[in-house]
Amino acid sequence: MRAEARGGAAWELTLIGPALLLLSAGLYWGPDLLDIPEGDDRAVHASRIATEPRREHMGDRPVIHINAFDFACMECHRLFPPSEIPPEELRQHDHIVLDHGINDRCRNCHDVEDRDRLVLRGGETIPYGEVALLCAKCHGPTFRDWEAGVHGRSNGYWDTDRGERQRLACTQCHDPHDPRVPAMDPLRPLPGPGTLRMDGPAHGEATEGARDPLREAIERGRRAGGGAALDPGGGH
Repeated sequence: MRAEARGGAAWELTLIGPALLLLSAGLYWGPDLLDIPEGDDRAVHASRIATEPRREHMGDRPVIHINAFDFACMECHRLFPPSEIPPEELRQHDHIVLDHGINDRCRNCHDVEDRDRLVLRGGETIPYGEVALLCAKCHGPTFRDWEAGVHGRSNGYWDTDRGERQRLACTQCHDPHDPRVPAMDPLRPLPGPGTLRMDGPAHGEATEGARDPLREAIERGRRAGGGAALDPGGGH
């Protein structure tokens, strides 16, 4: 009896291959059983997928543009001693808005003796090009994510054997004096995939007048057949 059962199961298994082959042929060469509508292509503005930095950061040496001239920091700061607390009304740098949490002193990041360099917590100075090391002294977890490529943006190649990879520095996305601007403002997610049930507008865009090709096809079927074969809101 057990041998007969095994023989029957083996015979059924031999039919699976030809059955799947016939099914595939029928689906490929057979008539279209359902006219599935396609949604419109979504145009994405080039600025939303641009790989350029969101802001330009200072290079080495750092230079500021004042009255049609470019000056390095120490060209002015060597002329007068630094103050411990900046005056309430700045004569220069008045465009800077310092909103960086409890980090509210210039000397926390800028070296006192050489304003063309940044200063770490232990007193070691670094050039502006290594600003990520300065950010790391307070933002360790984020810095480790940045090193691993999880935080921020990498341009070029993930596989460095195929080409160069460029990691954008912190200040190429964040204003160091007000880190939330412009990094997170304004950024919207790109449109999702153009599937039948998700062919509406991207998050945050107006929904009025948006096409839903699946719902339109269902309504056409209802008008043609006089019935409701599919509930577009039921998920089946």
